[in-house]
Amino acid sequence: MRNLVRNLILAALSTAALVLTGVAMAEDADQFQWLEDVEGAKPLAWVKAQNDRTLHLLQSDARYADLEAKALAILEAKDRIPSPSFRAGKVFDFWQDQTNVRGVLRRTSIDSFAQATPKWETVLDLDALSKSENANWVYKGANCLQPHETRCLMDLSEGGKDAVEVREYDLTTKSFVDNGFKLPAGKQSADWLDQDTLYVARDWGLGTMTESGYPFVVKLWKRGTKLDNAMEVFRGKSTDVSTVGSVWRDEDGAVQAGRRAPRPARQPRSR
Repeated sequence: MRNLVRNLILAALSTAALVLTGVAMAEDADQFQWLEDVEGAKPLAWVKAQNDRTLHLLQSDARYADLEAKALAILEAKDRIPSPSFRAGKVFDFWQDQTNVRGVLRRTSIDSFAQATPKWETVLDLDALSKSENANWVYKGANCLQPHETRCLMDLSEGGKDAVEVREYDLTTKSFVDNGFKLPAGKQSADWLDQDTLYVARDWGLGTMTESGYPFVVKLWKRGTKLDNAMEVFRGKSTDVSTVGSVWRDEDGAVQAGRRAPRPARQPRSR
């Protein structure tokens, strides 16, 4: 948790550094082109150097230790208010603390949630999953099929990257579905059309990613078929930020509209 506080501070300062970098890039179109290789050895070494330099400046400030301790206390407070969501007639919450560093997805009944000390049931333990798979999973959310909301598409990120692995999860058995839907890690999105069909937007190969690095091709993927055989249903443009496929339902879970739409085209960037 202490590393989280430090990383939040560094992220804010890194954003400011990138703004200043953008000014320089506008003056010289190619000067910082190498930073586009976001996972390259040289850009990562540059980022580490900036973080080390920034951290030294922060820690030398007399206010740093007190502010860090207060922020850490807030993040680790056991009496903080949960952030509930409602699925399948129960209250769900994703919770992190000193014991559950990566966090647990947990649930309780509505009546229990109304009590001073709700009785929570763990649905998915990210620390245990990471240990068993020798990974550093970060929970990025779940998309559950209405109206029953017992089958969910879990988004898991290795180390908190934009890229996520999507896995089908059964809330009834509290386990991943054997031979269920599973999408390899990537910048992608998926939504249920029905229990055996997904809208998927991801990297389908050369010429299917936007200039911003996100997918712009949506395909329909049927259970039991190869992902490579998914059928294209919508294609945006490479100049869009990204394209997603989504389904709109009524309160009974009935499909009212399917939507395959691009997010607005990005503004030209100065380099």
